[in-house]
Amino acid sequence: MSKMKETALTIAGLASVLVAGQTVANAASTYTVQKGDTLSELANKFNLTVEDLVKTNKITDANMIFADQQIEVPTQEELNENALNTTAAASANSAASDAASSAMSEAVASMTAASSAAASSAAASEAVASSVAASEAAASKAAESEAAASVQAQPVAQDTAVAEQAAPVAQQAAPAAAPAAGGSVYDQFIANGGTDALWQNIVMPESGGNPNAVSPNGYMGLGQTKEGWGTGDVATQTNGLVNYAVSRYGSVDGAVQFRAANGWW
Repeated sequence: MSKMKETALTIAGLASVLVAGQTVANAASTYTVQKGDTLSELANKFNLTVEDLVKTNKITDANMIFADQQIEVPTQEELNENALNTTAAASANSAASDAASSAMSEAVASMTAASSAAASSAAASEAVASSVAASEAAASKAAESEAAASVQAQPVAQDTAVAEQAAPVAQQAAPAAAPAAGGSVYDQFIANGGTDALWQNIVMPESGGNPNAVSPNGYMGLGQTKEGWGTGDVATQTNGLVNYAVSRYGSVDGAVQFRAANGWW
């Protein structure tokens, strides 16, 4: 029984020594640089790389170390952790760079879209303004044309009014005298040199064919005149009327045309 206990204690002691050794091997340690040491030699000595020692100790020049300088010798776990941290940092930086680039691209696209929308809106506003201006110009031109037409029409209306005022109003002052031997007033008018055109276009509008007609303004006879030929028998009035037409208008037709155009003669 005593032999078995002794054996167990021996095994436990050996296990403790092994665990302690492993702990020492895994723990970070510090090395004091000796004269003649180089990083390359120290890296080989501790089964590391020169880069591991440079990074761990933040050495600026791998070819320059000094005697009595304290060099931290990292464990494999520390190196692995540093590598993971470095990788994570690189990934984070890359992700941040990608996010920034994406945000910049979206901002540029948004600005481009806004600029395009503004340009389209400005073009639409300009088109609407041009259309409104064209409509206003057309309306103004139409108003000017209408005003011009109205101004041009007024003199015609005024001329017509003047002609109507100037035209003598034939009015019977007394019953028509009985036609003399030889037929009706018309027949006597034709027989004494009058024409049907003169009768229809001057005599009838002026006096209604009444040789005794007198207007309120004092115009007399078939042709409504204040001259001597406006009185007397039909023959006298006819001769006077024909002579007046020829002397003033050049011919009977000329007198007829003037009366038709102006409403008086």
